[in-house]
Amino acid sequence: MAVNIYDTANQLEQDLRNTEEFSQLDAAFTAVKEDEEANQVFNEFRQVQQTIQQKQMMGQEISEEEAKQAQEISSKIGENELISKLLEAEKQVGQMIDDINQVVLKPVRELYQ
Repeated sequence: MAVNIYDTANQLEQDLRNTEEFSQLDAAFTAVKEDEEANQVFNEFRQVQQTIQQKQMMGQEISEEEAKQAQEISSKIGENELISKLLEAEKQVGQMIDDINQVVLKPVRELYQ
């Protein structure tokens, strides 16, 4: 019997969408998008985060101004309950995906032991 690993992956994608963790992430993201202030702060956070990550990947230094901007946006994030809930929900989904990744990669890790 041949196994179609892509069918399994597609089923996993559907199962992920049906988890409580993903439902909470979806609800938290919707709440942020619907709140003008939270959405603006979150978009600013994502922009700052993306800029810093790109610089780090290219081995560039982060300027003092960029570091200050990151600190300021982090403070705003911490003060906004909607964004805090979103980040916590992202963390939960990320942990679940990490756990799944460990299971999926187990055969490859075992080969190299």
